[in-house]
Amino acid sequence: MVSPLPSPSSFDARPTPRALLLVLLVSGALFAGLAVAVAHAGRLPWDAPLLAFWHRHRAPALDELAVLLTIVGNTGPMVGLGLLVGLGLLARRQRQAAWVFFLSVGGSMLLTQVIKRLVARPRPALWASIRPEHTFSFPSGHAMDTAAIAAALCFLCWRHRARWWVWVLAPLFSLAVGWARVYLGVHYPSDVLAGWAAAVAWVVLVHGWLAPFLQRKAA
Repeated sequence: MVSPLPSPSSFDARPTPRALLLVLLVSGALFAGLAVAVAHAGRLPWDAPLLAFWHRHRAPALDELAVLLTIVGNTGPMVGLGLLVGLGLLARRQRQAAWVFFLSVGGSMLLTQVIKRLVARPRPALWASIRPEHTFSFPSGHAMDTAAIAAALCFLCWRHRARWWVWVLAPLFSLAVGWARVYLGVHYPSDVLAGWAAAVAWVVLVHGWLAPFLQRKAA
């Protein structure tokens, strides 16, 4: 069986600083733009139409799929997965990789809660959801948590022989969970997009600047 955890040499291999900076700028600008727009307008022009589109196309099978994705992509399972990966790295004596992974995922989860309270955007109320939520809406915690996990796993598997399925399945899972939140009517699409952007920006920031600092300190 191929292990999804990389060797220490795999962890040392990172994308170029220029590529990381570009991703950081794009994702950070996207999140900032969405946050400013939400703070000023409350709802973006394309939020309600996209919610209405999926509500018109509801089906029992899609209902079940959306609820399942919401349960699996919730904070509890994502914390469990993050701990499993991080402890696996520690067990393989990859302490630096483990702490960077913990900071990537855990930091993103904490950041989600801080932003939610700062923006304080109410949930959509266009119809009664089959799985209602009552906390703040912006950004989507499900989208941000799963995107942080996906991005951190992709960094771990950089140049690793197992990366092809991690790089495909992890982002697809995050995309699917984000769709489920919109389909259920508990998040605006802008909430989900902002969650993805914020998580990617945070993980890239950690791996682009903190990981090299830790490596220099260890050396």
